[in-house]
Amino acid sequence: KENKNAAYQSGKIMAKKFDIRDRLGYRVQNLANKMALWGSRTYNREFNVGAQEWRVLSFLMRQSKGTAREICEFTLMDKGNVSRTVRRLIEDGCVKEQQDAEDKRSTLLIPTKVGVDLYRRIKKTSDKREKSFMDALTAAERKALPLILTKLHLVMDDLLQDLERR
Repeated sequence: KENKNAAYQSGKIMAKKFDIRDRLGYRVQNLANKMALWGSRTYNREFNVGAQEWRVLSFLMRQSKGTAREICEFTLMDKGNVSRTVRRLIEDGCVKEQQDAEDKRSTLLIPTKVGVDLYRRIKKTSDKREKSFMDALTAAERKALPLILTKLHLVMDDLLQDLERR
């Protein structure tokens, strides 16, 4: 015991250094960044759009229409990014604007036939990537993953709510 204390005091025994790469948050963010990079490069190369256009189109296809505010809330994208992305989709003929009959101050965004066709083509590529992810997992892991992700999302929601209450 005395030798351990002496070694510790002389600095010969060092504590394991902190490595952020071991943290869940870092690993999830790193994976998300790689996924976004793959999406941006692939969608740009194959469809001349970025991952943000894909996200906006996906939202609009899911809802059939929506507002820029709803897109921001659903995708957690920045308002400026959503605005630029929507403008590009409109210029490319993928989305059209329509005044909201219920709220005259609001503009609805609706996918056009061009947008629907683009969405379907990109979705095929996205589905292949998703299959690659799922094929890398065992049946038990595939079953557990959605539950794990849901639990982690709920924890983050609680942590964010706690921040708001302070």
